[in-house]
Amino acid sequence: MRLKNLIKSFEFSEAVRSKITLGSKVRLNPSTHRIQLEEKSDNTYPTDNNLYVKTWITNPLSVKQWLGFHVVDVHYQDYSGTVLTSLGFRLSDGINQYAWIGSAWVVSASVWNTEQEVADHISTFPTTSKKLQVVINLKTTDENVTPEVKEIKILWSSDIEFQEDLIYRSLIPFLKEKIRPIADHVVKLSANSTTIDLDNFPLETPYNIIGIDSVYNHTTDSEHSNDLFQSYNSGTKVITLKSSISADNLAWIRFTWEPEIAVTTSQEFYEIDKVPAIHITGISLTDKIQFGSGDYVANKGSGSAVKVNAPLQADIDIVLLGLTSSAKDQMRLSDEIKKFFSNNVFLKSKNLDENYDLWQTSEYELTTVVNQNELHSGTVGFKIKNAKFFTKDSENVKIVKNLIQQIVTV
Repeated sequence: MRLKNLIKSFEFSEAVRSKITLGSKVRLNPSTHRIQLEEKSDNTYPTDNNLYVKTWITNPLSVKQWLGFHVVDVHYQDYSGTVLTSLGFRLSDGINQYAWIGSAWVVSASVWNTEQEVADHISTFPTTSKKLQVVINLKTTDENVTPEVKEIKILWSSDIEFQEDLIYRSLIPFLKEKIRPIADHVVKLSANSTTIDLDNFPLETPYNIIGIDSVYNHTTDSEHSNDLFQSYNSGTKVITLKSSISADNLAWIRFTWEPEIAVTTSQEFYEIDKVPAIHITGISLTDKIQFGSGDYVANKGSGSAVKVNAPLQADIDIVLLGLTSSAKDQMRLSDEIKKFFSNNVFLKSKNLDENYDLWQTSEYELTTVVNQNELHSGTVGFKIKNAKFFTKDSENVKIVKNLIQQIVTV
């Protein structure tokens, strides 16, 4: 298996305040961007034993193993060299908290591990749920000082292929989930009925129906003011109505549908008979840049570290092509795509658990060509901003210990 070493960083800037859980008597300092004990009115700090902070839960679906644990922190010592502040840690899968007890990770609400214990044994922490959260215990024996935590870095291995993750694993499911155009289906009932079986009234266009929006008796209610829809069984394709529609009346059914989504790179889409559909085409990388030297996760006890080199950063420019068999469907698909870009400003990479901005670069434009396969089409351009591609292998390096442990004498 071809694996890549990556780093997941929990940084405590003001921007993540809503994502972390602050226990009592602890705070995120907006000036220093660090977690610390909360200062009391007399300018001292609490000396309680179990004060804590929880990071957010990271959930990279491509994780194969957690490999390293590195805390960027500040501690204080007196002039005799006695360290006055300390940190404890537990790992969590978002449900239970775990501590290392010398032979295994066990569910615990009482044991706190040192950074070294976590760093030495995180490689055996299970990845079954793909989720990881760090619970931090802050402690001082001197009420005049507080430990400070700036960042926690986790080294992990992944089999990710970056562009495949963003396009196939992340973007396509996101589009399928969020783009829900509406369409109409009009049927004439042969008998009085409070149900409509769609298998008896097949649609001319092969829509993938997601749900029923409304049903009207068009014959007696041409203004569509009285919605008769009650429920829909997607397994049996049976619609249940609040009241009966008489024989020979027209039932006007409005439903939402999920577009077929495919990736194409040429004119081959004209040969595809799956309509309506959305095609992702014209994929290209722009504004490529590689800067910085990367980052590392160190084991402070041994001084060994893994350096992950800086990624290639680029925008992924994409064109969406919408295909329908009718002009009405095309207009409704156009409206839904406009709505999508108005309300969704970022794309989550599922395998990295990272967010990327989506920028629309052109308006949805109708491009229908008369008499061309009776298709109605439109296109819109957008880009995934600052996508990361870790193209260089990680390196094993040695770190000078006094450069990775900050202890201040007071």
